[in-house]
Amino acid sequence: MIRIHRGAPDTSGAEQLDAIQRVELARVRALGREPSGEDIGSRYRVAAELLWQRQSHKCAFCENVEQLRRNDVEHFRPKSRADRLPGRSESHGYWWLAWRWENLLFSCRNCNQAAAGGKGKLDKFPLADGSGVLVAEQDPFGAERHVEQPLLLDPSVDSGVEHIQFVKRGGRWTPIARDGSSRGARTIEVCVLDRDDLLELYDAHVEQEVTPRVARFDALHPHSSPESARAVWIAIENELYRSGMAFVGLSYDALRTQVDDDDLRQWGLTRRVPT
Repeated sequence: MIRIHRGAPDTSGAEQLDAIQRVELARVRALGREPSGEDIGSRYRVAAELLWQRQSHKCAFCENVEQLRRNDVEHFRPKSRADRLPGRSESHGYWWLAWRWENLLFSCRNCNQAAAGGKGKLDKFPLADGSGVLVAEQDPFGAERHVEQPLLLDPSVDSGVEHIQFVKRGGRWTPIARDGSSRGARTIEVCVLDRDDLLELYDAHVEQEVTPRVARFDALHPHSSPESARAVWIAIENELYRSGMAFVGLSYDALRTQVDDDDLRQWGLTRRVPT
């Protein structure tokens, strides 16, 4: 998982969303009760294409490149019901954020609603013990931003690289919590970022994208100039960390494994952390 740069809601899809939000909020407020998913509807999907483009066509959670159709506009804070365990037992949803640009992400269906056994994010929004809980119509992106302590990483705010590490385990590239990060561990669990199909894609990505580039670096002649080495290394990082490349977080850790710090130091190079 890598931080996404969703940007400001300044183009047509987001302008439509803003107009829809005003109408829909008035409608659900008039119900005089907690709205259901059916009450909320799906007009927020007007933002789908813009989110998909802003996220470089990638799922916000697993970083796989996805098609626009048949995938989800995902609510970071669930819209009609929220499972806040282990920190809190309240289950009301964040209906007032259902059309809010800052609460929407483009997600693949496997991360958001992987079918079997209730896996996938679905309505999960785990909070830490002792966390507060937002109530209607508090603003987690403004005055009340410190009320809740989510255990789930927000891809538009948090750096997945800081919380999730990829290691070779049992011959397969596998995500684990970096430095024991509880938020990294919970995000891997909730979004099932270690599911079998993703592990296969992780392995293929390292084999097809990372290892051949490392071979370019390893092929440097011992008498190559530091400038030549720097140009090769910077090109490798730029290629693997560009916004449209899948699995940037994985590439970072695969590079750390295949090119150790001593190899970089001999050329006077340092490692860049993708953001």
